[in-house]
Amino acid sequence: MHRIPIKASLLAFLLLALFAGAGRCEEPQKVLRIGIHEKPPYATKDNSGEWSGIAVDLWNSIAVQTGFRFEFVETPYQDILPNVSSGKLDAAVGEIEVTTESEKIVDFTQPYLMSSIGIALQNRAWHPDWVSIAKEFFNWTLVQVLLAIMGGMLIVSALIWFVERNHHLGHFRGGMSGFGSALWFAAVTMTTVGYGDKTPSTLVGRLISFVWMLAGVLLVASFTAAVAASVAAARVNEMVTRPSDLYRVSCGVMADSVPQQYLRKQGIPARTYNSIELALQALSRGEIEAVVADKISLRYLAKKMTQDDSGVRFRVSPVTFQDMFIGIPVHTKRPEFEAINVALLNTTSSEKWQDTLRHWLVRDQE
Repeated sequence: MHRIPIKASLLAFLLLALFAGAGRCEEPQKVLRIGIHEKPPYATKDNSGEWSGIAVDLWNSIAVQTGFRFEFVETPYQDILPNVSSGKLDAAVGEIEVTTESEKIVDFTQPYLMSSIGIALQNRAWHPDWVSIAKEFFNWTLVQVLLAIMGGMLIVSALIWFVERNHHLGHFRGGMSGFGSALWFAAVTMTTVGYGDKTPSTLVGRLISFVWMLAGVLLVASFTAAVAASVAAARVNEMVTRPSDLYRVSCGVMADSVPQQYLRKQGIPARTYNSIELALQALSRGEIEAVVADKISLRYLAKKMTQDDSGVRFRVSPVTFQDMFIGIPVHTKRPEFEAINVALLNTTSSEKWQDTLRHWLVRDQE
């Protein structure tokens, strides 16, 4: 009977222990890099750097169910999908729409929310009829035209009176009475009424009258255009009832967003802003007449800006232009995709998810 040397036995034992220990050691779990961009109510960051919102609550629920370790990586909206596609980000959350173009470069989970492209208009408070009429017609542009008309009439009246005051026919003779007659003549000539009761007799007076006739036509046309523009601006809220109406108003939109792509496809020009908040501030200042954006965001910001007393006021129109489906983009080679999808479906079918939506979303009846 052969004995196994003690050293050989000890070596074999150590090797077995080493392999057994290695088998029990698990590979450290990867920390997923989750892109995020600030877009209330999907994702918003407080002063301490903590994130909250619909998409954040959803991802936190997914992480609890799957046990995934993750870190949020704040990323500009336009860089979200390229970074997920290249692998710099493993996934992303926020207001990220599932589109035909984006589906070609990344995988998307099941949509967890459906929104639509909506429009924000200036919020006009109710006033008595005579106040509304005054606000519609009297604005700075109209005042400028009226001042130009009055100034022109005074200048022409003074010139006519000066060159005609000594003429023997006496249409414009005398002091204030002669000037009054010249003012009457300037008014009826500008409006092309031309009663003919007062007419200049000198060559210079008639030349001045001829020039004033031409200028009067332009001034009256300007006045008519200013009134039409004032009425149109006051009726913008009633004008936008379908996509084609956007051609008649000046629009603002968030840069590199699905609403901007929609407007571009429709051939509708629009000013671009880095955020919806900036576009809404421009709307409140009267720089633009409408903001085209995700309807959920518009409703949320309408309520939030009122509560914050920011001075920005607007109305979300009931008009809807195009449905949008919100999902989570995931890098195409991530093995966690299936687990994320299953956890998302579990979350969105729960009562807790309905509580989340009730907390963050502002419905039409509100």
